[in-house]
Amino acid sequence: MAGITDSLKIKDLLEKELAENKKKEVDPWSIEQTHSNLHKKKEFEPFCGVISDVVHSISKDIMEYDENYFMDITAMWGNRQPKGAFFRTHSHHNNIFSGVFYPDEDKDFPSISFHRPFGSDFAPTISKSNEYNGGLSGMECRKDILIVFPAWLDHNIPINPSDKGRLSISFNVMLRGLFGETTSNQSTLF
Repeated sequence: MAGITDSLKIKDLLEKELAENKKKEVDPWSIEQTHSNLHKKKEFEPFCGVISDVVHSISKDIMEYDENYFMDITAMWGNRQPKGAFFRTHSHHNNIFSGVFYPDEDKDFPSISFHRPFGSDFAPTISKSNEYNGGLSGMECRKDILIVFPAWLDHNIPINPSDKGRLSISFNVMLRGLFGETTSNQSTLF
């Protein structure tokens, strides 16, 4: 997605939204966020089109879901993570996909970390944790990177050690259409 931030002026749009939503008194370690309606703003329409195309491709070509689903961005918001701030571990269970886009980078920005959620998985005992068996992986924060992941996947961002605020745009996507087999009493239309 090289060049998308500059061509769509995403960083400028995000900075404007953050400035408009800035609270009067902000804890220096607090995450600054915009409202969650960026996907409804005309200025973000081209970017939303990119997200929809990527999610559609992942849904159809990688996950091999039915191609008749409609991609619905249900929420999209901007974030500025100042020095010393972190995002706690969380997930977005009320959607199918979640994602994050980075319009900026710094060598010291922390990576987003993904964690296998706790469950009743039947799994062998691990004698030594590593990047393959620990259920933890990270993706670097680099300009023009768009990361899409299952919304149920736990994720967090460690403390930002950089003097620069770490910018990102987060979003959730629901697939609209029929869920479940039509031959069962368990299907429903979302």
